[in-house]
Amino acid sequence: MRESLAGFLPDVCLPFGGVWQPARLVAHAGPALSDVHLAADADAGTVRVRAQVNPTAGPTQQLTATLDILDADDQRVATASEPIPALDGPHALDLTLEVPAAQRWTPGAPALYTAALRVTHGGQPLATTARRFGFRRLHREGDILCFNGTPVCLRGLLSWGWYPDLLCPAPDADTVRDEFRRARAMGFNMVKLCLFVPSPTYFEVADEEGMYLWLELPMWLPQVTPTLRAQAPVEYADILARVHHHPSIVIYSLGCELDRTADAGFLGRLDDIARAAVSGALLCDNSGSGEAYGGLSFDFADFSDYHLYCDLHEFDPLVDNFRRDWQAPRPWIFGEFCDSDDYRDPEELAQAHGGALPWWFGWDGDILRPIREAQRVQLARAAEVGRPHQALQHISRQKSHIVRKTILEKVRRRAGMGGYVITSFRDTPIATSSLFDDLGRAKNPPEAVRAFNADTVLALDQGRLRIWFRGGDRPRRRDLFNHAAGDPVNLRLIVAHAGPPLHGVSVGWRVTDAAGNALAAGERALPGELAGGRPVEATPVHFTAPPVAQAVALTLEAWLSAGGATVTANRWTLWVYPRVEVWPEGIGLYDPAGCLDRLADLADAATRIWDLAQPPRWLIAAGLPPGLAEYLRGGGRALLLQTGPGPLAAEACPFWREAIMLIEPHPVTDALPHAGFADLQFYSLATDWALAPDALEKALLGVEAVTPVLHRLDARQFTRLHWLVEARLGAGRVMAATLRFQGGLGDQPASLRDSPAGRHLLRCILDHLSA
Repeated sequence: MRESLAGFLPDVCLPFGGVWQPARLVAHAGPALSDVHLAADADAGTVRVRAQVNPTAGPTQQLTATLDILDADDQRVATASEPIPALDGPHALDLTLEVPAAQRWTPGAPALYTAALRVTHGGQPLATTARRFGFRRLHREGDILCFNGTPVCLRGLLSWGWYPDLLCPAPDADTVRDEFRRARAMGFNMVKLCLFVPSPTYFEVADEEGMYLWLELPMWLPQVTPTLRAQAPVEYADILARVHHHPSIVIYSLGCELDRTADAGFLGRLDDIARAAVSGALLCDNSGSGEAYGGLSFDFADFSDYHLYCDLHEFDPLVDNFRRDWQAPRPWIFGEFCDSDDYRDPEELAQAHGGALPWWFGWDGDILRPIREAQRVQLARAAEVGRPHQALQHISRQKSHIVRKTILEKVRRRAGMGGYVITSFRDTPIATSSLFDDLGRAKNPPEAVRAFNADTVLALDQGRLRIWFRGGDRPRRRDLFNHAAGDPVNLRLIVAHAGPPLHGVSVGWRVTDAAGNALAAGERALPGELAGGRPVEATPVHFTAPPVAQAVALTLEAWLSAGGATVTANRWTLWVYPRVEVWPEGIGLYDPAGCLDRLADLADAATRIWDLAQPPRWLIAAGLPPGLAEYLRGGGRALLLQTGPGPLAAEACPFWREAIMLIEPHPVTDALPHAGFADLQFYSLATDWALAPDALEKALLGVEAVTPVLHRLDARQFTRLHWLVEARLGAGRVMAATLRFQGGLGDQPASLRDSPAGRHLLRCILDHLSA
């Protein structure tokens, strides 16, 4: 299969083939037209049509070729004719027409024209063909992406062409229109056709509805054999001949995540074919980039394209890793990224399918067999967590919403970001990382998604700090969303705008408590016009975190208006925690490898001598000290911190991706404001390790009452792991955690001193252990 252009649908579920879209056989009684190519120049308002006239039958002399350009009302707006020499073989036509006052094709006004070409003899038509087209141009000005000369932000959904009732990507026009309507309601203006070419209906509806399309040609994980080297150029040329005239297709990519097997000669030839075929669009040879997947160290692309699937705290470092100022400026368009799996309710799915699960659920027909095998045992594994399916679905979708909101705001506050494609449009047999579920329903309110997924978006940021550490300067990162009581909160509202300039712009903000009481507010008028293309600071947000005796959640609301009308609004939750000025006496630290140095002032205040003859009141250990079981049986209190594979049994796993956090009722979690799901109060606590469910039992014989406090349900495999767990041993208590109270991953704070959530949670754990 990999030496053919099978794309990704076989991995989503199954291959397809046969006559899966409309086909026709035409008998010509006279000369026939073939190889029709159309190129519309939006700037010049001209259209060039080339074709070949073939002498199949009938008259071969005194023939005329005529090209008519018709507007949307079928009124002729331009025409040209030329005689055809006596046909003794194929004859090439090449006609160019200027369209007076040509209207541009735009999403809001998708003006379409028809190029009608005919060959006549004595005024009688012998051969006719027609193509619909539009005048449009996607281009770049430095690192700013522009459409028809105006800055644009492409906001796409990834479609894998999955239609379970069809088994092939050939939906009817009503289905396509409904897809576009639902996508637009969430603020999206583009669909990426990922590694498949749908039937003509899809492109025709996109032309009519003004929906941008990114067509990715179907090459993924190829075996570049001599067969594929010969076949791919032929198929690519045929595909592009069919679709190149559609104005909705504004980006083409030649393949996805290609490694070194797709060499420069092979990709260069395909790039030449594509650039000869398309006009007014941008091209990318390898969506995801060769350098990211072990392929070419250079590219043939018009923009930068990386597929960054990562936890929240790793996103900015990843972007910085691939940005280089010495490269020629060009826009970034994330070809796919920002997935976040949630929980599929099998009972709801079965009810929607007449009481039985659909045929594809758990079907053993693809190469991604582990996912299918997990679906078969999902009911049993999910039952172990003691939550209804609907509850799991709800909390996982809330978390996914936060993940996407955070990532997209990180994108929009950066310069040079031309757009993105979110994975994905609808749930498939192998993933639930979509905006719409198996039944086509939006997983989150469309208006909530539009708040961070629109032409104009408000995002949150803060200033930068440095710290002198171990003989040199280092970044001092602060938590954007979590603050200590009494601390000054200094944030920045950033506005990212795409489209024509806005005038008379003002930005306002307000911070309120849970009761709706205003704690701080501000408003600022922006000078001059708000131009599109680059983010700018809208206004500072300064206030003092209120004094609190227990952790609270505040709401920061912000809005932007232009000419007195609201353009966009957004909101964020900010958490404020009681100050932890000093740590209680009696803490012992067991840290033979120096893993807990970033606990900062706690580590400084703790006793580092481990002696059972003088046991500490609390033990914080980065390991299993000798005599730990005896210490616990005698009434000791211990917190075991682990950020690696041992000594407790643990597995490496993402915190935000493919994970559902289960927050159990417990004095520790009750002291951390939450709505039942992982929100950004966990940003600086996120870890990449979790404990095996039996980790404490294996390490400490005789432990009992093992109670998960924060645990992880894998959204694909439905396996469970623990981030925070408690147990008893004799008269003592032990808690074990892989949470990073001190931060240190990605752009998290790198010290307990700068992690208000970590300080608060750690103090709550110590208080609980001593209760």
